Amino acid sequence: MKPQTPLLTLITIAAFNLSVSAQTFTFGSNTSAGQAQADFDDLASGSTISGGLTLTATASSGTFNSTPAGGFGINANASDDITNQFDNKSTDGAEFMTFSFNQNVDFVSIELTEFGADEAFLTIAGITTIIGSNSFIFASGTTLAANTDATFGFHSGNGFELASLVVAVVPEPRTYALLSGCCALAAVMLRRR
Repeated sequence: MKPQTPLLTLITIAAFNLSVSAQTFTFGSNTSAGQAQADFDDLASGSTISGGLTLTATASSGTFNSTPAGGFGINANASDDITNQFDNKSTDGAEFMTFSFNQNVDFVSIELTEFGADEAFLTIAGITTIIGSNSFIFASGTTLAANTDATFGFHSGNGFELASLVVAVVPEPRTYALLSGCCALAAVMLRRR
Protein backbone atom coordinates (compact mmCIF):
# COMPACT_ATOMS: atom_id res chain seq x y z
CA MET A 1 0.00 0.00 0.00
CA LYS A 2 1.35 3.42 -0.90
CA PRO A 3 2.01 5.79 2.04
CA GLN A 4 -0.23 8.39 0.42
CA THR A 5 -3.37 6.21 0.80
CA PRO A 6 -3.72 6.56 4.61
CA LEU A 7 -2.94 10.25 4.29
CA LEU A 8 -5.65 10.78 1.70
CA THR A 9 -8.08 8.86 3.90
CA LEU A 10 -7.21 11.09 6.87
CA ILE A 11 -7.64 14.26 4.78
CA THR A 12 -11.02 13.01 3.53
CA ILE A 13 -12.18 12.34 7.09
CA ALA A 14 -11.02 15.80 8.23
CA ALA A 15 -12.75 17.51 5.29
CA PHE A 16 -15.96 15.58 6.03
CA ASN A 17 -15.85 16.73 9.66
CA LEU A 18 -15.24 20.31 8.53
CA SER A 19 -18.31 20.45 6.31
CA VAL A 20 -20.93 22.73 7.78
CA SER A 21 -24.28 21.05 8.00
CA ALA A 22 -27.46 23.09 8.07
CA GLN A 23 -30.17 21.78 10.36
CA THR A 24 -33.81 22.74 9.87
CA PHE A 25 -36.24 22.80 12.75
CA THR A 26 -39.78 22.71 11.33
CA PHE A 27 -42.72 23.68 13.49
CA GLY A 28 -46.45 23.22 13.00
CA SER A 29 -48.83 20.40 12.26
CA ASN A 30 -46.85 19.00 9.33
CA THR A 31 -44.83 16.44 11.29
CA SER A 32 -43.52 14.77 8.13
CA ALA A 33 -41.53 17.94 7.48
CA GLY A 34 -40.12 18.26 10.99
CA GLN A 35 -40.09 16.82 14.46
CA ALA A 36 -40.39 19.98 16.56
CA GLN A 37 -44.21 20.03 16.58
CA ALA A 38 -44.51 16.75 18.46
CA ASP A 39 -41.70 17.66 20.84
CA PHE A 40 -43.14 21.05 21.88
CA ASP A 41 -46.91 20.93 21.33
CA ASP A 42 -48.88 21.86 24.47
CA LEU A 43 -45.70 22.24 26.57
CA ALA A 44 -44.31 25.35 28.26
CA SER A 45 -40.77 24.17 27.47
CA GLY A 46 -39.04 21.29 25.79
CA SER A 47 -36.22 20.04 23.55
CA THR A 48 -36.00 18.62 20.05
CA ILE A 49 -33.10 17.13 18.07
CA SER A 50 -32.21 17.47 14.38
CA GLY A 51 -29.04 15.84 13.07
CA GLY A 52 -27.42 15.70 16.51
CA LEU A 53 -28.18 19.37 17.23
CA THR A 54 -30.47 19.95 20.22
CA LEU A 55 -32.82 22.95 20.40
CA THR A 56 -34.21 23.73 23.86
CA ALA A 57 -36.98 26.36 24.13
CA THR A 58 -39.27 27.91 26.75
CA ALA A 59 -42.47 29.91 26.10
CA SER A 60 -42.77 33.31 27.79
CA SER A 61 -46.27 32.49 29.01
CA GLY A 62 -48.55 29.53 28.48
CA THR A 63 -47.67 26.74 26.05
CA PHE A 64 -46.38 26.20 22.53
CA ASN A 65 -49.12 25.17 20.08
CA SER A 66 -49.07 24.06 16.48
CA THR A 67 -51.56 25.58 14.08
CA PRO A 68 -53.44 24.26 11.03
CA ALA A 69 -51.62 26.78 8.83
CA GLY A 70 -48.39 24.86 9.43
CA GLY A 71 -46.84 27.19 11.98
CA PHE A 72 -46.19 27.28 15.67
CA GLY A 73 -47.07 29.87 18.27
CA ILE A 74 -47.80 30.47 21.92
CA ASN A 75 -51.16 30.15 23.63
CA ALA A 76 -50.65 32.48 26.58
CA ASN A 77 -52.02 31.79 30.06
CA ALA A 78 -54.39 34.73 29.95
CA SER A 79 -57.93 33.80 28.93
CA ASP A 80 -58.05 36.68 26.46
CA ASP A 81 -55.36 35.16 24.20
CA ILE A 82 -57.48 33.56 21.50
CA THR A 83 -54.70 32.64 19.06
CA ASN A 84 -51.81 30.22 18.85
CA GLN A 85 -49.62 32.88 17.30
CA PHE A 86 -46.77 34.97 18.58
CA ASP A 87 -48.78 38.11 19.29
CA ASN A 88 -49.66 40.78 21.84
CA LYS A 89 -53.33 39.91 22.27
CA SER A 90 -53.28 38.94 25.94
CA THR A 91 -52.87 40.81 29.18
CA ASP A 92 -49.62 38.83 29.63
CA GLY A 93 -47.97 41.10 27.02
CA ALA A 94 -46.03 40.34 23.87
CA GLU A 95 -45.23 36.65 23.46
CA PHE A 96 -41.71 35.35 22.95
CA MET A 97 -39.62 32.24 23.41
CA THR A 98 -36.18 31.83 24.91
CA PHE A 99 -34.06 29.13 23.29
CA SER A 100 -30.56 27.70 23.01
CA PHE A 101 -28.60 25.03 21.13
CA ASN A 102 -26.08 22.51 22.44
CA GLN A 103 -23.49 23.59 19.82
CA ASN A 104 -22.35 26.88 18.31
CA VAL A 105 -24.65 27.79 15.39
CA ASP A 106 -24.93 30.40 12.65
CA PHE A 107 -28.49 31.46 11.84
CA VAL A 108 -29.28 30.92 8.15
CA SER A 109 -32.99 31.69 7.70
CA ILE A 110 -36.39 31.78 9.35
CA GLU A 111 -39.83 31.18 7.85
CA LEU A 112 -42.97 32.72 9.34
CA THR A 113 -46.60 32.03 8.39
CA GLU A 114 -49.72 34.18 8.81
CA PHE A 115 -47.30 37.10 8.45
CA GLY A 116 -48.77 40.40 7.29
CA ALA A 117 -47.75 43.87 8.40
CA ASP A 118 -45.88 42.28 11.30
CA GLU A 119 -42.42 42.39 12.78
CA ALA A 120 -40.65 39.76 14.83
CA PHE A 121 -37.41 40.12 16.75
CA LEU A 122 -34.40 37.92 17.50
CA THR A 123 -32.05 38.96 20.29
CA ILE A 124 -28.62 37.36 20.62
CA ALA A 125 -26.11 38.60 23.21
CA GLY A 126 -27.97 41.89 23.58
CA ILE A 127 -28.11 42.59 19.83
CA THR A 128 -31.64 42.65 18.37
CA THR A 129 -32.46 41.89 14.75
CA ILE A 130 -35.91 42.99 13.52
CA ILE A 131 -37.48 40.49 11.13
CA GLY A 132 -39.86 42.24 8.73
CA SER A 133 -40.70 39.53 6.19
CA ASN A 134 -42.11 36.03 6.24
CA SER A 135 -38.94 34.59 4.69
CA PHE A 136 -35.90 36.15 6.30
CA ILE A 137 -32.22 35.43 5.52
CA PHE A 138 -29.83 36.34 8.33
CA ALA A 139 -26.64 38.32 7.77
CA SER A 140 -23.51 36.22 7.75
CA GLY A 141 -22.04 35.88 11.22
CA THR A 142 -25.32 35.88 13.13
CA THR A 143 -23.92 33.35 15.60
CA LEU A 144 -25.20 31.91 18.86
CA ALA A 145 -22.70 30.27 21.20
CA ALA A 146 -23.49 26.83 22.57
CA ASN A 147 -25.81 26.79 25.60
CA THR A 148 -26.37 30.56 25.38
CA ASP A 149 -29.92 31.90 25.41
CA ALA A 150 -31.45 33.83 22.52
CA THR A 151 -34.95 35.34 22.41
CA PHE A 152 -37.40 35.29 19.49
CA GLY A 153 -40.86 36.82 19.53
CA PHE A 154 -43.51 39.35 18.64
CA HIS A 155 -42.39 42.93 17.97
CA SER A 156 -45.37 44.58 16.25
CA GLY A 157 -48.43 43.92 14.06
CA ASN A 158 -51.23 41.37 14.40
CA GLY A 159 -49.31 38.17 15.07
CA PHE A 160 -47.57 35.37 13.18
CA GLU A 161 -46.49 31.76 13.45
CA LEU A 162 -43.00 30.29 13.40
CA ALA A 163 -42.81 27.75 10.54
CA SER A 164 -39.12 26.88 10.44
CA LEU A 165 -35.68 27.91 11.64
CA VAL A 166 -32.53 26.92 9.73
CA VAL A 167 -29.16 27.03 11.48
CA ALA A 168 -25.69 25.80 10.52
CA VAL A 169 -23.41 24.16 13.07
CA VAL A 170 -20.13 26.06 13.44
CA PRO A 171 -17.17 23.66 13.21
CA GLU A 172 -15.02 23.45 16.34
CA PRO A 173 -11.43 24.79 16.21
CA ARG A 174 -10.01 21.27 16.59
CA THR A 175 -11.55 20.37 13.22
CA TYR A 176 -9.60 23.18 11.56
CA ALA A 177 -6.45 22.05 13.39
CA LEU A 178 -6.91 18.48 12.13
CA LEU A 179 -7.37 19.63 8.55
CA SER A 180 -4.35 21.97 8.75
CA GLY A 181 -2.19 19.19 10.17
CA CYS A 182 -3.25 16.80 7.43
CA CYS A 183 -2.46 19.37 4.74
CA ALA A 184 0.96 20.05 6.28
CA LEU A 185 1.70 16.33 6.40
CA ALA A 186 0.67 15.97 2.75
CA ALA A 187 2.96 18.85 1.78
CA VAL A 188 5.91 17.23 3.60
CA MET A 189 5.25 13.87 1.95
CA LEU A 190 4.97 15.39 -1.50
CA ARG A 191 8.14 17.38 -0.99
CA ARG A 192 10.08 14.28 0.07
CA ARG A 193 8.88 12.53 -3.04
